[in-house]
Amino acid sequence: MNKVGQKVDKGEWPYPPPTVNASYNPLLNNITFPAGILQPPFYDNQADDAMNFGGIGAVVGHELTHGFDDQGRQFDLEGNLNDWWKPADADEFKKRTKCVVDEYGSFTAVDDVKVNGELTLGENVADNGGLRVAYMALLKAFVGKEPAQSMA
Repeated sequence: MNKVGQKVDKGEWPYPPPTVNASYNPLLNNITFPAGILQPPFYDNQADDAMNFGGIGAVVGHELTHGFDDQGRQFDLEGNLNDWWKPADADEFKKRTKCVVDEYGSFTAVDDVKVNGELTLGENVADNGGLRVAYMALLKAFVGKEPAQSMA
């Protein structure tokens, strides 16, 4: 309650350091990665690229994608509620994400209750987008490198 009516402290962290989580905040247009997630199994400076891109890379991509999902896209670079997309782009987004809504809407959550693909769209887009961004970054990291030798 002490923060109501006060200016936003853009330097304040939403988590204590050992938290194993990450977040995108559209009001601040920022991503937070507490120290707790920057360790195994998500990130290990002794691990190979595939492990780290598949772990923390997917998390980074997930949070980054939230800035462009069905909710994050409604905030401008200053964190103001301001849909900055052109109407044609918004229409294309809705058209292209219909398959995600339909796919997740076909999943059974429990018993005969289906997932609501519209309500989970932001997380579903971020999960898929995060994996894609991490994979693309991994492929870029492999350019010019020799393939790892099998231990078998």
